[in-house]
Amino acid sequence: MKAHFKQITSCLKISIISVILCFPLSYQNPAFSQIIVDNYIDIGRNNISDGVYSDFSTMILKHFGVFNASTGALLSFSNTNKNVFTAYSLSVSRDVMKIRNHPVNVNVIYLWKPFSEDLREYNVGIFAEYRTKHFCQTLGFNSQLYRFTRAAKVKYNFPDSINTSVWFPINFMYKFSFYQPLNKKLNVEVRVTNFDTYTILQDIYPMILTKFTYKFNSKVQFYSQLCYMQTGLLSIRVNSFGYYLRGGVLWQIK
Repeated sequence: MKAHFKQITSCLKISIISVILCFPLSYQNPAFSQIIVDNYIDIGRNNISDGVYSDFSTMILKHFGVFNASTGALLSFSNTNKNVFTAYSLSVSRDVMKIRNHPVNVNVIYLWKPFSEDLREYNVGIFAEYRTKHFCQTLGFNSQLYRFTRAAKVKYNFPDSINTSVWFPINFMYKFSFYQPLNKKLNVEVRVTNFDTYTILQDIYPMILTKFTYKFNSKVQFYSQLCYMQTGLLSIRVNSFGYYLRGGVLWQIK
């Protein structure tokens, strides 16, 4: 219990420091115009975490003309993960067309996950997102590569004849969301998907998410999210099951 408390405390310290550093930028500053800072903390449990784990993410989103770009990093604290830095993401998107006056947004992503000392995960993908007043539909594909590091090859004395990487050339990505405002400041979203900011599942079985967003003012939004990753459908079991609770703040710097 003390170890879990220390993990959560570490995430909270990083979050508070990030918010303090971003606070001066929230005033009028041309150099930091149209920047959004997104910080969140996850507290969860799954079948490989050996108890409760905690994650901290910080992301920067920037608007460049017709393009939107975002980059972020994930820090993880768990009983089984020796690496604290466990993911880096980069994405670029833009609206390409309109259907019934609603834009279709195309997003290209890159995700790198050094989730262990010996193994690395690489992802590249593309998906299209169509959002209306209450619904959002996202469909796309990604390519996923797992590869042993050079140090691991030396450590385990792998011969040159052995292939030390596994490539999944095409994986299907999807997301279906329903949005409903509860009042002028509070909005609720229900989402079924097989990918998140730093997670792309190989299987098609969904993560089920419920998200609440509270608009504090024109610059700041608070949100909370509960996610459940199920064990499988039709008696087919998958490994990536568990749950997490997320709390975050979205800070728009104008």
